[in-house]
Amino acid sequence: MFKKEKKTKTKQEKPKRPLAETVSSYFCPMLLGGVLCFSVYYALYRPFVPFMTVMFMLVQLGLFLFFDKIKDKKIIGGIIYCAILFLVVNASVMLMWSGIVSDYTEPVSWFYGEDGSYSYRPEFIWAVFLGGGFFLISVLYYFTQIRYRSLGSMLCLMFPFVIYAKRAEEMPEIVVTLIITSFLAVMVHNRRVDPAIPPKDRGRIKIDRSYLISIAIFVSVTGAVTMMIKKPTYRSKLEQDSNFFNYVDTQATGSGDDNSISPESSARSTPPAYTGRQIFSFKTEGDREEYFLRIQPFDNFDGDKWKYTMNDSDFALAYSSVVPEYGVDDILKDAAALGLSVPDGLPHRTTGIVYDETFAPEYLPAPLNTITDDEDFTGLDYYKFPKSVIIRRASRNAEPNPPLNDTFVYNDTDADMYMYVSSLGLSAADLYDPKYDGEAADRLRADYETACDSYMALSGVSDRLAELSFELTKDAKSDYQKAKILETWFEETGFEYSLEYVPEDTSIDYFVFESKTGYCTNFATAMTLMARAAGLPARYVEGFAAFERADDGSFIIRDSCAHAFVEVYIAGAGWMTFDPTVPGYMQIPKQDDNFSAAAFLRILSRFLIVIIVAFVVIFVLLLDRIVELILRIRLRMKSPAERTLMLYRNIIKLVNLSTGSDYSAYTVKMLRTYLNETRAAVPEKLLRLFERVCFGGHTPTEEEFAEAYDEYKRCYKYLRKIPKPKTLEKLRAVQ
Repeated sequence: MFKKEKKTKTKQEKPKRPLAETVSSYFCPMLLGGVLCFSVYYALYRPFVPFMTVMFMLVQLGLFLFFDKIKDKKIIGGIIYCAILFLVVNASVMLMWSGIVSDYTEPVSWFYGEDGSYSYRPEFIWAVFLGGGFFLISVLYYFTQIRYRSLGSMLCLMFPFVIYAKRAEEMPEIVVTLIITSFLAVMVHNRRVDPAIPPKDRGRIKIDRSYLISIAIFVSVTGAVTMMIKKPTYRSKLEQDSNFFNYVDTQATGSGDDNSISPESSARSTPPAYTGRQIFSFKTEGDREEYFLRIQPFDNFDGDKWKYTMNDSDFALAYSSVVPEYGVDDILKDAAALGLSVPDGLPHRTTGIVYDETFAPEYLPAPLNTITDDEDFTGLDYYKFPKSVIIRRASRNAEPNPPLNDTFVYNDTDADMYMYVSSLGLSAADLYDPKYDGEAADRLRADYETACDSYMALSGVSDRLAELSFELTKDAKSDYQKAKILETWFEETGFEYSLEYVPEDTSIDYFVFESKTGYCTNFATAMTLMARAAGLPARYVEGFAAFERADDGSFIIRDSCAHAFVEVYIAGAGWMTFDPTVPGYMQIPKQDDNFSAAAFLRILSRFLIVIIVAFVVIFVLLLDRIVELILRIRLRMKSPAERTLMLYRNIIKLVNLSTGSDYSAYTVKMLRTYLNETRAAVPEKLLRLFERVCFGGHTPTEEEFAEAYDEYKRCYKYLRKIPKPKTLEKLRAVQ
């Protein structure tokens, strides 16, 4: 019996994809991935954009090559991918948790940071890179290398648009252009290299000069159109009802719930882009030229933003006739009881009203020392809490919030009040002098200590900032004098106000000692920290500066009136407002001026962009014509023999460019045959003249060259481009 031979199956290896085809299929998806990474980190943390984009491109290339290795190993490849996915997800979660534990910052708060705030949270930054990057690369690979689906690739485009929308930020036009262009490139190019389509049915992309020219034109025109189209400036009701810095276009904190207060202050590193739109009006019986309408103070500084801390018990202690506030009127009464020279009539009680038909916040924008604890005002529609946050009572009982139309009474901190404090010459230490005894002295000391408990934290105060503050105030005789020295120091030492300046370093030390340029949040932060370093209870406050008068005498409050200032506790007077911001922020827009220099410059710049793009497009389209024109101009400066040689060399150049091959080694006979077969347009007179000049030493006359040149010009269009078959047939028929 013969043994049955065992059949062995030989595994056929799948043909390896050519390198050129691999590069071609990778290029557009990788470009799209790089653009998406750039756009995401441009919003989340701009200083890392170049590094993260390069890192993403390298990781993307590595993963694409790795996925190519495992894609044919169905089960094993799936297990390997799931294992990597598990590790990436766990690493991302651990990084997020590490960021939360390290400084108690929530990922959501970091995500909603303002444009340009550059909140440096390395754990969150790398978590987004690992988790989001791996998911993005996986999606791009699958929908461009395994199963081509344009809608699948479009899913990736949603990430940056959602991020910018949730953060209420405007995506730069160039970023939008790059995203759209790279996505369309994937749609057009990778459809041709779809592995699911048989090669014979894919079609073929010829990456030649025409292909590159068409891409250049598309990108240029798309960019020009994107930059030319005016974007709408419609503001939603949500934005109008949000708090102070939510209201301003580029200062949205992302809270998105129109609360009266925010746990964090605005960003200090990116100036706001104001529209000049009126928000509400403020009318008062007072006679000051400028008023500061408060929204909320902040107590703790983390080096980047101010934090607002308020316990639940604070909300249960709204001031009223039952729970009275120890306000400026009470302080002055006790100061007078101690024998301090308080002028009669202080403080001046004044009425104010804020109103608008559409603006409906929960908070009450009002001056310092608004009264809520007097029996005569218990029916007013607002609550005031211990940290001086005022919530409109009507807003608590209505949904949605009613429009702003609120009348209130406040103790005006006017010029008489500042004059009294200046002449008082009192410091907090004086309150503890044994000569001041009794209940009035106890109340004054207790109020001062309460202020110290909440507003004396030195976090964010560097050694050299503290030293500077000490040097400036060491000779001051009173708390008020200290505060006044700090307030005026910024203007006296050459600080500048600017909404355009973006600092290299966002630290407050860099602002104070290096750049000396910024806007209100920087000035107010610096003075608050310096005041605390000098031993003064101080708080950073955000609100509005009212300085623009309407015809009826009321103040117009615009988004550009958004302002940050400082309140310092002065012994014997209580909280008083100081504004260290140097002149320049009180900018009133012109109402009746039809000409706007800024608008004109914007229109002019866009017009110039279109001209430049058009010039580039025309130059690219007509590049060969321009080169030919230059050649013909140069011919006029040469002898007939030199012209003949130049024209022959140009024929070789044109043929090389039109085919992508090198014909410089062809003889005249070979070139004649080639042109006759492929172009049916042979400049015979020029070729014969070239042979006589080059090999026979002939010196042609002007007439001989002119005849050869005329024939060359008639053949030029077919020398620079191979004619289509139908055109070729017609040329042969003419011959």
